[in-house]
Amino acid sequence: MTEAKLDLIAKLLAKAESTTPEEAEALTEHAERLIVKYGIEQAQIDERRGRLGQTKEQIVTERMLFRGVYAKDLREIGIGVASALGVVRPLLAEYPPIAGLLLVGHESDVRQAQTLTASLEVQAMVAMRSWWLEHRHFYVEQREGVKRRARSGFLRGFAAGAMSRIAESRRAVIDESGAGTELVLVSRRSRVDAAVDALATKSARARRGADATSFAFGHRSGLDARTGGQAAVAG
Repeated sequence: MTEAKLDLIAKLLAKAESTTPEEAEALTEHAERLIVKYGIEQAQIDERRGRLGQTKEQIVTERMLFRGVYAKDLREIGIGVASALGVVRPLLAEYPPIAGLLLVGHESDVRQAQTLTASLEVQAMVAMRSWWLEHRHFYVEQREGVKRRARSGFLRGFAAGAMSRIAESRRAVIDESGAGTELVLVSRRSRVDAAVDALATKSARARRGADATSFAFGHRSGLDARTGGQAAVAG
């Protein structure tokens, strides 16, 4: 994918953050459909380069930082995105009180994961605030810690739901791409795994202990988030 198309993705997502909800959905769906397809295309291009004896894409490690009360919950979105894409490894990086995430993968894949994570982070906070306004009366008698745990659970549920949708979109694109695509991606992931094995860090792992009800609402919202979905194979 050209720099022009990458710029288009960035502009679509930027506009989606400052427009009506209806237009934002359309803009974000378009951008994320391009992102999902981009990863598959880049993997195929890089594989051809290797067969021709040309230099393959560089593996990089990029850091993402999450701040605020829900920093570790929002980090789950980055972990979920990387895991769903399948070719980027997420690693925990703690910088208290900031929650850090290291993304290890080929440069284009890491950029894709960063873009998706940033987009979904915004969506998650908007969805959580909307959900809380509608459901906070259920927690009116609860301590503040319980209320915060409920909002935290929603965000982690959102991350899990978004992860499921991204994985579904990726599978659809792989199937549409034809024979051999899965093997190309397996080979790409094996190179990333080898790079991670050389790092003295530990793999990221999901947090536990979410409020069950809010997690379920967040999971549903994450599934509904605009991450390409079935439309990923359409354009």
